[in-house]
Parts: sequence; structure tokens; C-alpha cells
Amino acid sequence: MKLKPYQVGENDIVLAANEDEAVKILHNYTGLDEHDLGEVDDLSSRLDMKLSTEDGEFLCTLGDYIADMKEPQYVVGWE
Repeated sequence: MKLKPYQVGENDIVLAANEDEAVKILHNYTGLDEHDLGEVDDLSSRLDMKLSTEDGEFLCTLGDYIADMKEPQYVVGWE
């Protein structure tokens, strides 16, 4: 099974096999109703997306961050 990063809603990225699983992962992580989570966007073409600290300091790219992740899971979020 090939896992891809998905942005769910405005503030969260999860690693999942498909959009439905992405929504379920975020639902389980946040407890929010699935219909309140927002749109799902496949980020597999944006692995060069920069991830930064709260202070704006560059950490790594999304692709580097998820490179060793083998299971569907919550990846990162911001406010």
C-alpha cells in the first residue's frame, strides 16, 4: 500500500492510503466530526513543501519528514 500525504482542512497533514483514510485518521486524532474537518488535498506532488518551527525556522521538507514513516498516521499541524 502506497501512503501519500494529505492536507485535511486548513491546518493538518496526515499520511494515508486515500482521502477517506486521511479523514478518519484526523477524526481519530482530533475527535472532530468528519464533516467538520474540511477539504482533503493530496500533497504528493508537493513533497518540497517547507516545514518550519513556530518561530519560522526551516526544519525540513515534507518529503524528508515523512520519508521513514511506514504506517498511516497524523503528521503535522499548525494554527
